Amino acid sequence: MKHILLVCFFFLILHPIFSQESDTLQNEKEYSVNDTLKFKNSTKKYKSFILSILNVQYDISRISDLTNRFNIYTGLIGKFHSIELENPDINKKLKYEPNGNTSIMLGFNYKWLGLGFNFSPGFLNKDDEIYGESSRFDTQLNIYTKSFGIDAHLQYYKGFYLKNPDKFIDWQNDFYPQRTDLESLSFGLSAYYFFNNKKFSYKAAFNRTQVQKKSAGSFILGTYVNAIIVNSPGGFIPTELPDSLLAFYNLDAYVTNSVGVSGGYTYTLVFLKNFFINASLVPGFGYRSATFQTNENDTKVNGSITGSLNARVALGYEGKHLYAGLTFVSFVDSYNYESISISSSTGNIRFFIGTRLNVGHLFKKKTHSSI
Repeated sequence: MKHILLVCFFFLILHPIFSQESDTLQNEKEYSVNDTLKFKNSTKKYKSFILSILNVQYDISRISDLTNRFNIYTGLIGKFHSIELENPDINKKLKYEPNGNTSIMLGFNYKWLGLGFNFSPGFLNKDDEIYGESSRFDTQLNIYTKSFGIDAHLQYYKGFYLKNPDKFIDWQNDFYPQRTDLESLSFGLSAYYFFNNKKFSYKAAFNRTQVQKKSAGSFILGTYVNAIIVNSPGGFIPTELPDSLLAFYNLDAYVTNSVGVSGGYTYTLVFLKNFFINASLVPGFGYRSATFQTNENDTKVNGSITGSLNARVALGYEGKHLYAGLTFVSFVDSYNYESISISSSTGNIRFFIGTRLNVGHLFKKKTHSSI
């Protein structure tokens, strides 16, 4: 089942990506306007407009393109997913997370091709006695072209722990209360456009195939779709907490689907010549349909206006031979059931170090002089 989900996920995400942007500028011929050529000219104007969006010429005084170099990197990546339920009647919030997983990553980028691998050695994740065991399937993609960005995730987790039991009772144990039967399946896809794409590069901040030489920013406009299924037989209150709390968190399961638009701003500050910091904040709003299953086995369906927040931070260093960086990507989705405010978040944090190798000469044809 996991392999089928993975194949479907990559097909849905990558199929439109490789066909949406070309690096070669095409010049459009100009035609004189007359009655017989109006339709043809309007069609060409439309094509020219689309090409102007997809084909971006950078300001070389602000951006250096290094996609022709072989970019190899390694580092650590941690992926996260959380579910929070807050009831203002008692001013308390349940914070559930699966047992975290840290992986070693190794990958490369060259021109349009990029490939990465993650693996988790046992010595990095020896805390099951504290946080419990979690089953997981977690695939996340963050793709940045010249003028577009795409984020996507497909996650399944089973086995969560309550991160903040001390907010409800006097908790002195070294381990956390656990809900081994709590499971979550979520999917999300967002796409967005960078307006100032001639002076600003998201690639420089996040996949490091370019270098931002001068500070710049850009407005962002996009759209998103999300779906999440959460099931917690017996409710969201662990056995270590008082049963009286069930009345304030009267839920066993829920399913939500949302679609909306988003807009915000991103800015990269370049300082001390070799360092930069990027921050992005993109709120969104849209429509949500939801189905909730209560502790009394009642089913309630509603639709409402909903909100989301996409946030990113990148820190980086550009050296003569090496580069290094730290990136944080997070998507937060929020919704309500009666007096309960629910939010789910997903994302990743990465630390990496890499180098870029000039391999152009390896692909040049050798010429032999005649004697």
